[in-house]
Amino acid sequence: MLDKVFAGTLGRGQPDVVTLDLEDSDAPADLRSRKFVRINSGQLGLDDLEAILASTVAPDGLLLPKVHTAADLLTVDRFLSSHARLPAHADLRVIASIESPLGLLNAREIATCAPARIGGLLFAAEDYCASSRLVRTPSRREMLLARQTVVAVAHAYGLQAVDLVCVKYKGEEAERGLRDEAREGREMGFTGKQAIHPAQVAIIQEEFAPSEKEIERAQAILSQYAAAQSSGAGAYGLEGKDGSVEMIDAPMLLQAESILEQAKAAGLA
Repeated sequence: MLDKVFAGTLGRGQPDVVTLDLEDSDAPADLRSRKFVRINSGQLGLDDLEAILASTVAPDGLLLPKVHTAADLLTVDRFLSSHARLPAHADLRVIASIESPLGLLNAREIATCAPARIGGLLFAAEDYCASSRLVRTPSRREMLLARQTVVAVAHAYGLQAVDLVCVKYKGEEAERGLRDEAREGREMGFTGKQAIHPAQVAIIQEEFAPSEKEIERAQAILSQYAAAQSSGAGAYGLEGKDGSVEMIDAPMLLQAESILEQAKAAGLA
């Protein structure tokens, strides 16, 4: 299965990151692709790190589960800094998994305690619901505050924001649910979404990519920007195909630039 994942032959898409899960799992011996490793929490996690640092092959990053306080991340940061044998080991970036109310309340401290180490925040829905006594529903409304908090904190400090995983992955109903989740996650500001099965990757990438209409609108906004600048206008009107005019100002220009950056990352521009 790992060979197929690394070769990109499962599913229709190629994931940005393959996470090899050591949490309550066995470590695969062959690491041949762009890869993150999810270690255990606490002392078991340090044992995992010791084994990882003994290897001559460094992963591209780490996923740290059960990050409840800044101390959880700082413990890993200090261990990597003091035990690394390779520069690549010392510079490993970490994605912090927010899995509890305590982790959510401490998200700002977690995001800022080790700026050179942390690369993003991940929302772990199932663990968060279990620790919060939330009743998991298809609407996901019970997690709205937590998800929006993770997004806000991540963007406040220039980090990636990774949304929850869709645990259903077979059948038409599962695909519809995944599309709905992915579309919602992008609309909420998440920069990516976890996939539990390679078959989910293409759908997630499709839903996170800007639509053709969004790309065309962003291109039109930027194409008129130079003219507006030369005339000294701080805001200008974007003419629609139906003759309507939409007022465009600086924030919308930034949104247009972001859309085209996303399109470029998705290979659409």
